[in-house]
Amino acid sequence: MKTNRILLLATLALGLGACSLEETPPSSLAPVNFYTNANDATAAVNAVYDVANQVGDQSRNFIIMGDLPSDDMDPLLNNADRVQLWSFQTIATNSVVLQTWQVIYQGINRANTAIDRIPGIPMDETLKKRLIGEAKFLRAYYYFYLVRWYGGVPLILTETQSLSVGKDVARASADEVYTQIIKDLADAETSLPDKFSGADLGRVTAGAAKSMLARIYLTRKDFANARAKSKEVIDNAAKYGYGLFDKYIDVFAISNKNGKESVFEIQFVGGGSGQGSGMVTYFAPENSPITGRGFGSFIPTMDLYNSFKTGDKRRELFINSYVDGAGKTVNTFQHFNKYVDPSARAFGDANNNFPIIRYADVLMMFAEADNEINGATAAALDAINPIRRRAFGFALTGASSADFTTALTKDAFRQAIWDERRWEFNAEGHRWFDLVRTDRLVPLLKAKGKTSITETHKLYPIPQRERDLNPTLTQNPGY
Repeated sequence: MKTNRILLLATLALGLGACSLEETPPSSLAPVNFYTNANDATAAVNAVYDVANQVGDQSRNFIIMGDLPSDDMDPLLNNADRVQLWSFQTIATNSVVLQTWQVIYQGINRANTAIDRIPGIPMDETLKKRLIGEAKFLRAYYYFYLVRWYGGVPLILTETQSLSVGKDVARASADEVYTQIIKDLADAETSLPDKFSGADLGRVTAGAAKSMLARIYLTRKDFANARAKSKEVIDNAAKYGYGLFDKYIDVFAISNKNGKESVFEIQFVGGGSGQGSGMVTYFAPENSPITGRGFGSFIPTMDLYNSFKTGDKRRELFINSYVDGAGKTVNTFQHFNKYVDPSARAFGDANNNFPIIRYADVLMMFAEADNEINGATAAALDAINPIRRRAFGFALTGASSADFTTALTKDAFRQAIWDERRWEFNAEGHRWFDLVRTDRLVPLLKAKGKTSITETHKLYPIPQRERDLNPTLTQNPGY
């Protein structure tokens, strides 16, 4: 993802645009004149990755739609669209819902372009296979977010080259979308290498494809396949270079970007490159001098903060004070502090990557799936207990007082795993997805005072602008 930005810009100039119907048509530079060699193929795939961190810092929208409508996060009450999502009063003209749809379809169309064009390029066949595998992984990744947020969506699998294409594509069923996602990832896992190095760190690997498949199967409550896929990753962790850092705080250190706990993360490059992350600024206390000026956009609920057990080191990644420009300590309420870059001086200048799948997630997925099949087995405990030990300051190996035991019933262990996920992955865009897939979103949040929530809110509305442009798009019930 860090390679050949000149070629990337050339690729963008070809009009590898979104399936959103408001995009401009392709430029006069004919694609047939561009897709001629291996450098062009690599640039085309780089452009697919690039969507994840462009247009309003897309990782921000993962937080807004993945954590804000939950019991983990509150917004700064100065943005009507975010408040709608948080209060479960979202309408079909919500700008976050629209932008997310458009940006993700832009990524899908770039993936389609790469998958369609690269096979005809004369180049090394091994590299060709790998690049197509990367594009298929990314297409699956983008569709996975769409189907969970919106349900069945238009399933477009070929390059969109004209504004007239896509105006009459109806929604596929959610099952049809999932079938294609699984097919793409199955192709990807046999096409991708076990690991990358150097400038190619951050590109997707076979382990990432298997891990994403495990997440999809778990979402679908296909516990047997979720268990099998996550176990493949765990059994081959050494080959893929996966492991846990000894300390939780080390997971988010900039020096550990794309490190052993990273399975797949969105890449950002700070230092004035124009490709840095804005996450530090969004989470920093409002008007604090962090990255110039903190926005304070997303803050932890007291329900989340108070839920951590005594001694849990993960609670230490919150702050309630900062030093102002005059060197004075200013006390405030709790703020997330996972994403820290002391060298960032302005919004969008931070060097922090944004995690999509961590190895800890793979371990927890295995434990959850195994428990659903077999109960609290030794294998499930062996997967999750190192995460527990790290959380409470123990060594990863060797028994500790933090360990779960086989004395737990299946129901108790299930709840324990769900709680661990909340504490481990806070502010990483997981909570809404976890609550929906485990059928807890409505009852849990209603019990916590979110009185506006209904079954409707297990999906987001189809953006009204897209429905205006494509009359075949039906709306989700309740919107």
